[in-house]
Amino acid sequence: MIYLFGWVILLMTLFLTALSGYRARLFAVVALLFFLVISVSRGAVGTDTHTYEYVVGKLMGRLSWTGMEPGFVLLSWAFAIVTGSASVAIRLVSVVTFLIMFVYLFRSDKNEKFLLLSYMLPAFVYQYTLNGLRIGVAAMLLMLAVQQVRRSHKASGLLLATTALFFHYSSLVSLVFIWASQTRWVKASNILIVPLASAIMLAIFGINSDYFLSKFLSYQSSESPSPFSGLGKVAVILLLIFGVVVSRLPNIEKLKLMFLGGAFVLVFWALANISYAGLRFLDLISFSFPLAIVLTFSRCELNFDRSIKVIFILAGLLAAFTSYRNFISEAGAGPSPFMPYHFNALLGG
Repeated sequence: MIYLFGWVILLMTLFLTALSGYRARLFAVVALLFFLVISVSRGAVGTDTHTYEYVVGKLMGRLSWTGMEPGFVLLSWAFAIVTGSASVAIRLVSVVTFLIMFVYLFRSDKNEKFLLLSYMLPAFVYQYTLNGLRIGVAAMLLMLAVQQVRRSHKASGLLLATTALFFHYSSLVSLVFIWASQTRWVKASNILIVPLASAIMLAIFGINSDYFLSKFLSYQSSESPSPFSGLGKVAVILLLIFGVVVSRLPNIEKLKLMFLGGAFVLVFWALANISYAGLRFLDLISFSFPLAIVLTFSRCELNFDRSIKVIFILAGLLAAFTSYRNFISEAGAGPSPFMPYHFNALLGG
């Protein structure tokens, strides 16, 4: 029930913020504080929480290079050393994710605030603060990077985007997608980005080959459960593509976003039918596609129109529904499932 209550709070927050003309931030601050408490106070909740606590516990004994992203390793290790607890350290990583959200919120304009409340939080707040902590920090850094680029601060935007890679290597997929949505495809110099991105990927793989091999074998043994795996994410992305179609963006920008969204979905959904990795990539596109949309509106000097706003709200509701369905289907499975939610033992949970 606590998850449903959180989503209801977001709907109320969006409504009240809209009444203020998207000027007020107080309602969004209260909503974020609610989710922050849920995240920090949780017990063994969130599919990967148990694994993260185990990994950080091992790091407390000896800081070692495991191939895992160095930003996460150093941050969680520092928290663990200071607090003397792997459990507390993991929850402090969630706090970092929320701190970045607060920075984004206080610097946001009307479009960014609407995107955060209508889609980003409903779709990802539980997944990225209770479960996928590495991708959670990386995703928030990527949001800040896009925010900086929208304000013509490209250098700091690039720095933030690069930092995101040190928390989750797969952020490179999101970066390539967003870059491709904003660049002029016929410009010769832009074509060089493709081999450059490939070289970066190969370098990361070479340095951390053992880690990636273990992840690959893990994904191979964790095949998608059915031919319909990933349909929830696909439906969300297709809805966002439809939003682009009915928006007031120039036709050339619509075609670019439609082609990219459709191509990435087709490839990753096909991969999802044979490997769990495809589901992870679909998740990345469902996060980065809205960022590409808000960047495109900014570049075209347009504000969100009513059509794209309705689509973002519907996509957020659909993403929340599919997330809750997954929570229910996996209830009680593993050492730290999403359901039932319970508070940390120190709080009497």
